[in-house]
Amino acid sequence: MVVTTVKSFYRELTVRSEWIEDCVQNHPPLPSRTDAAERILEAAKFLFAREGYASVSIRDIAEAADVSKANVFHHFMSKERLYLEVLRRTCDSARHLLSTLEGSEAGPVDERLRHFIYADLQRGLDDLDGTRLVLSEAFDSNPCRARALADEVFGDGFAQLTRLVTEGQQSGEWRPDIDPALMASLIVAANAFFLSYREVLRQLPGIDFADHPERYAEMVVEILLHGIRSPGAP
Repeated sequence: MVVTTVKSFYRELTVRSEWIEDCVQNHPPLPSRTDAAERILEAAKFLFAREGYASVSIRDIAEAADVSKANVFHHFMSKERLYLEVLRRTCDSARHLLSTLEGSEAGPVDERLRHFIYADLQRGLDDLDGTRLVLSEAFDSNPCRARALADEVFGDGFAQLTRLVTEGQQSGEWRPDIDPALMASLIVAANAFFLSYREVLRQLPGIDFADHPERYAEMVVEILLHGIRSPGAP
């Protein structure tokens, strides 16, 4: 039974890798959508996040969105295509947020970093279905699928965040010897950890920031920019 379940799991990973790569290579991002299409996207996100990709059918999505199966296929062509579009849409708000923070006219880079970490946390908390779906997809990826997702879903946002770090280095505000991609990775990891383990954090002794994402963001920025070593330490 266990062997069968494990085989089925890895078979699904392989199939999903192939169709994600095909979608990325052969289908550009979809244009703006009608009200019916938006309902389909929201219903699909809700169901995929709670039931898993394999357990959700087009019929389930159509019923939840109050449309016909034909309407779903009209807008998205396939379940796989719809799934990829849900992932794209979930990450769009983070990319838009980062776009508003690019350029020196947006203010000191320290403040922009602080604003991004808090706003991104709040975005994730406001869209728990999307957050759960993206984190699950990233966790389950094999190399082929991860490459496709990096190119199509996550790559632009990560590049924007890396540019923000580079800007801080070029302005002289941040150390130039730190790898910008590493700094960006730590920022993403800090937020992903908070969003993934918030309920557990609430139960841990000594933690009083689980319900205060703004204070968490402030502390993360402080540690990232200034470290944990005391100023007077040798």
